[in-house]
Amino acid sequence: MCFKFYFLQVSTWAMTKGIDTQKVLGYCPKDMKADICVHLNRKVFNEHSCFRLASDGCLRSLAMYLESNHAAPGDLLYHTGESVDALWFVVSGSLEVIQDDEVVAILGKGDVFGDEFWKCAKTGQSAANVRALTYTDLHMIKKEKLMEVLNFYKAFANSFARNLVLTYNLTNRVSVEKINMFGFGSLDQ
Repeated sequence: MCFKFYFLQVSTWAMTKGIDTQKVLGYCPKDMKADICVHLNRKVFNEHSCFRLASDGCLRSLAMYLESNHAAPGDLLYHTGESVDALWFVVSGSLEVIQDDEVVAILGKGDVFGDEFWKCAKTGQSAANVRALTYTDLHMIKKEKLMEVLNFYKAFANSFARNLVLTYNLTNRVSVEKINMFGFGSLDQ
């Protein structure tokens, strides 16, 4: 465990060069802080069409709420049954989605996972575990903060709902049918 922690620290150091972004941003005036946050989240904004029609003010609001996260190989981001209260954007690295001890998806750069809570008010439970396969960088926004921005920027909310496609919805169970070597039926019969 110490060995893994050491490599996570080395990976984090390589990404941040030892700079605590939140601490530095705490010293900045609000406008400068928003500009820096937009810059730090530019990869996410440029990569996903759901942000294409966002005004500068909307992007600044979203950027203030997006959090950067790093995961080391083997780290679990979600456990089965856990509340899915955030939307995750994979910036680099890869993750696996595991349901009933079966890998049902591999996520990588550009993928988005979580729940479609902006379409319905309730928060669902994860039907799978999500585990990092490699050192992974992610940007995440909590449900409450995203809903706050969507409620304020109504035109953007409509565009966001139409254009954001989840790569993997954690609240949906995947039906995995095992095929025998002849391609007929299920092995579980």
